[in-house]
Amino acid sequence: MDAVKTRLRLAADYLKRESSAAVEELMVTAFHAVPTSTAGVGELDRRGEGSTLPPPGGDPRSAHLSTKQEQQRLHFQHELEQLLTEEKEGKADGKALRRIAELTELFKDEQQAQVWWHRAALQGDPVAIMMLADND
Repeated sequence: MDAVKTRLRLAADYLKRESSAAVEELMVTAFHAVPTSTAGVGELDRRGEGSTLPPPGGDPRSAHLSTKQEQQRLHFQHELEQLLTEEKEGKADGKALRRIAELTELFKDEQQAQVWWHRAALQGDPVAIMMLADND
């Protein structure tokens, strides 16, 4: 009886591997997706980098930013705070003012960012000058 159980277990493992391979092949064909080392199948973005698709049955995690995205957001917020502190101390040049404009556009609204774009242009930042010229 042990031999039968062993053969059944081996057959089940074989079927599981084959069905997983078939699903991966289907995902590659239908969705331009590729297997990833973390969660099975992932989708390629335009740069050819993989992003993981949720597991079958839905993603059990809550709908929030990934850890990497959250770290980037916190990094940029910290950078904005540092630049604003430098600006208050009078240490910000045109490049720093342009970066404040970019980050303000990212986190707040475009009206506030426009003020920073104008300030950066007045300080002679060539990118800010170009951005304002494009808007006219």
